[in-house]
Order: sequence, then structure tokens, then C-alpha cells
Amino acid sequence: MYNSRKWQRRDFPRLFRVGQAEKIGISRRRMLDEERCPIVLPGVRMDHSNTESLRAPEWADDSWIWDSLRLRAAVLKFPHVMADDATAARIFGWPLPPRLMNDRLYLCAADRNLRIRMAKVTLRRTQHLTPAHWLDLPVLVPAEVFIRLGAHLDVAELVQVGDAAIGNWHGPPQTTIDDLAAALESHSRLMGRQNLVKAVSLIRPGVDSPQETGLRLWAVRVGLPEPTVHPQIESDLARGIIEPDLGYEDARLALEYDSELHRESAKQWTRDIERDEALVDAGWTVLKVTRKTDYRQLEAKIRKKLGLQQL
Repeated sequence: MYNSRKWQRRDFPRLFRVGQAEKIGISRRRMLDEERCPIVLPGVRMDHSNTESLRAPEWADDSWIWDSLRLRAAVLKFPHVMADDATAARIFGWPLPPRLMNDRLYLCAADRNLRIRMAKVTLRRTQHLTPAHWLDLPVLVPAEVFIRLGAHLDVAELVQVGDAAIGNWHGPPQTTIDDLAAALESHSRLMGRQNLVKAVSLIRPGVDSPQETGLRLWAVRVGLPEPTVHPQIESDLARGIIEPDLGYEDARLALEYDSELHRESAKQWTRDIERDEALVDAGWTVLKVTRKTDYRQLEAKIRKKLGLQQL
């Protein structure tokens, strides 16, 4: 069972199989009312007037709700299926590129005789799978989901997913780097194996956001030393340990990625200011990075601070 600390109960419309409508008190006229009982999957509808309280991540948006409803509908119709591939990754809350943030439902099952012929539904049949549950939803175990994504993602995208899976972006870690490596080793034939092997070597624990991953990979790509994820720095002002996003300890240089959300939250903005003041008091230089940062200038600043040759 995989759970997130960051979850809450929400009211979901109750799902029902079309053939069972009358038995649960839903008339045919009401069932065919698309506003009250819209189709979730062929043969399964949801009743907006009858809800049930289910667990969902705090960060769940409308697309996550729809993915979870379609997965529950699939299980209602085919009891032994589970989320696979990009659908499982979306359920976990992993950062995927826009091309995989769609409404295709990826499922897998151990039953080699199972057939599902529905639009935008892909079923993979194999006896080599490890089932799990995440917030009561049936999913493929996270490490297996990761290696399935090797067929769709490039190295940088896989590292972002891997950092999120073993890090703290949307809650506690869902897997470990050892689990990812073991899953990769256990499959002799995999689409995207070369990308997966490279990605596993670049994944780091403790990363808090995809933006941090992107910043770290950018540094490596332009020939800079790889910065440390969350270096621990003692400060009298902070009365404890400070952990900037990234840092070069020997040069006392911290890199902080500030998203728009940091500015929208007064509490977060104040916390960021206090952290930066404590870093400066401890003798560190802080370079702030945003989506509008000129990365050529950022590279030049880092090279100068590290005493590296300018390119």
C-alpha cells in the first residue's frame, strides 16, 4: 500500500454499471440523462446526485479526478486490472510532459485472456507484474511504472520523474533508487533501456520539484560541476540547518529556484527572505533562478564564483 501524507477526503460521484442501474434504484430515464449520469467508460456511468467520500491527494486537479474515476470504472467492469504506464504515473502525481497528460487510459492485467476494446484504452497483458495500491487505487508498483516510461521519455524527462518518485515533491517518496535499479536489472528487454540506465545514474534523492531537477541537469549539460541537492548549512540566524535547493559547498554558492507560487504565498515569500538572509550571514552567495532567468548569464556567474574558465 502506497499512501501520501498530503491527502484529503473528497466527494466523488458514485459509479455504477449500466446493467445494475435498476437494482440500485436508478431508472432508465434518469440513467440516460447525460447531465445527471454521464458516461465514464462504455457500460459504466456516474451518478452526480449520489456521492461517496474517497481519498485524493491535496494537489489533485480535475484531470487527476477524471483519471481516478476512469480507473475505478475500469476496475468495476474488469475487476483485476490496474493502472499502468502514463496513467499510473499521473495517478502518482509524477511530472510528465504535455504529450502524456492526456485522457488515454493505460491498464495492465495478469489475465492473458482478457480483452478490452474501448476507445482511448490500452491494455497490456503480462504475468510479470507487481500490483500495489495508492490511495485505494490499484496501480502497478512504482518502480515498474518508471521503467515502462522509458518507451516514451527522454533522459531528462526520466530524471525528472525519477527525482519526483524518490523525492518529496507530492508527498513522501514512493520508491527508492535501489528499487528503480533493481526493476531495470530484472528486465532483459526494455524499450528505452539506454535512456533508463542513463537516467537512473542521474537521479538524486531529496529533490523537491521538477524545476530543481531541471536546474541541476542544466548545470551538468553546460559543463559545470553537478551541484549538491540540499546542502546542509549551519546558521546562527536560522537557529538550525538551512537547505537551499542546490549548492556548491566549497565555493559557498547556493542556487535557489523561485517559482511564481513563491511570490503568491506571503508566508512562503517571507520564509524565502529569511532563508536567504541566513545564508548570506553564513558567508554564502545566493543566486536566484526563475523561469525568466538568462541562463547564459547564470552560467557566467557560476563559473566566476567557482573559479572556472569562461566559455
